[in-house]
Amino acid sequence: MRILIASAVLAAAVAATSAGAHTSVPALPPTSDLVAAKKHFLDVAERGVERARTLWWNERLGWYDESLYSHWHQPLLMLWSAYQLFNAVNGVALADPSPANIRAVRKFANGAEAYFNPAVKPGGAYAYYPHYTDTAIRYYFDDNGWFGIAYMDAYRVTHDRRYLQDALKAFRFLDRAGWDAKRGGFWWDTYHEHKTSEPLAAAILIGVRIYEATHDRSYLHKALRWLAWAHAHSWNRRRGLYQRSATDNLVMSYVEGLMAAANAEACAVTRQRSYCRRAELVARNAVRAFGVNLHWSPRYDAVYLYGLLNLYARDHASSWYALTYHNALRALSTQNDRGLFLLSWSGEQKGDDTRLKDLGLDAASLSVFAWLAASRLPT
Repeated sequence: MRILIASAVLAAAVAATSAGAHTSVPALPPTSDLVAAKKHFLDVAERGVERARTLWWNERLGWYDESLYSHWHQPLLMLWSAYQLFNAVNGVALADPSPANIRAVRKFANGAEAYFNPAVKPGGAYAYYPHYTDTAIRYYFDDNGWFGIAYMDAYRVTHDRRYLQDALKAFRFLDRAGWDAKRGGFWWDTYHEHKTSEPLAAAILIGVRIYEATHDRSYLHKALRWLAWAHAHSWNRRRGLYQRSATDNLVMSYVEGLMAAANAEACAVTRQRSYCRRAELVARNAVRAFGVNLHWSPRYDAVYLYGLLNLYARDHASSWYALTYHNALRALSTQNDRGLFLLSWSGEQKGDDTRLKDLGLDAASLSVFAWLAASRLPT
């Protein structure tokens, strides 16, 4: 049976968001309503993570399936979808660090190590499918970026250095094989056919966080070098955002979210206010560029909101919380009779989401609920 929304105020807000403003972030309701909503978001996320285990777990192969109805010869989660669920599990444990939720993080993080192929030169890489041993296939640097971020969050939850080491594996692959040491920029995959900003944003964020965890300045040095390159070669002055590459002016919401967070975290560790100013500029311009009612796919919009919530954790600007809250309400309104979130937050089914269904799509919305629950309320 569909999970009912906890309060009448919350239900009314869901209805109001369907015709929400394009670039003006809606005002937040009173604190008492936010407290009730926060509890509800956590409840939905916790139930969703449990439901994922019930519906998508493959007993024979010992991991989650990508789809409820898959007949693929390789049915297990692709890494992009695994990241979405990993992010949800981490967020739930940050919101409610109970022994059971922390165990859930360890269990998922341990299972996700199956994506790592140590045979990939120069020091191993995360593949897009678990238990791959082939080194000739494409290994994607953005994939490794997602797992690097997720493992740093798992380390934050558990304080287990095993997961810091897992994040370091991703970082080293990005650094040694993904970064073009001669011309700058990150390659998209190991075939080195084109460069893109997704792994760039992720690598910077991971590098700053590894420095915070280890106090090894070599990681910060690399992260700041990549950030300087992004400012010089990937910055779109007209839009005030980071474009896909020096030769491609496409801007993507989830890159901007991660870059806003990366700049804010670089500001915190270096105390250079220029990074803070850049973080705020990127976030403001992202709202202008992508609007308030996010409409790409939950897979990508969830990463964007993750970035903005991590910015909010640093600057405490309620706009970023309010934007996430607004879209979380929209996501809640798409829950189907089985309790699943398999549509865009506009209630539509997009092409990619039809092809890449189901668990990654469901988990993307769950991750937004979880991280919103893990964020402190605006004051």
